[in-house]
Amino acid sequence: MPIDLSAVNWMYVAVLAVIAFISALLGSLIAFKSRVLGAILAGIIFAILFVAWTYYPHGMPLPTKL
Repeated sequence: MPIDLSAVNWMYVAVLAVIAFISALLGSLIAFKSRVLGAILAGIIFAILFVAWTYYPHGMPLPTKL
């Protein structure tokens, strides 16, 4: 079954991509050349930012379908 690209919420994909990029960047900067520690930190930072973006009442509309 092919993916229907018109059904994809591209704003949500973009927000998650930015959060993942920031998480990976911060994880690699904090880890000082340790790839495993950087990956673990990036996962933790991503989880924190995702929960903050999705559940914190910041007044901005979430990129979800109506």
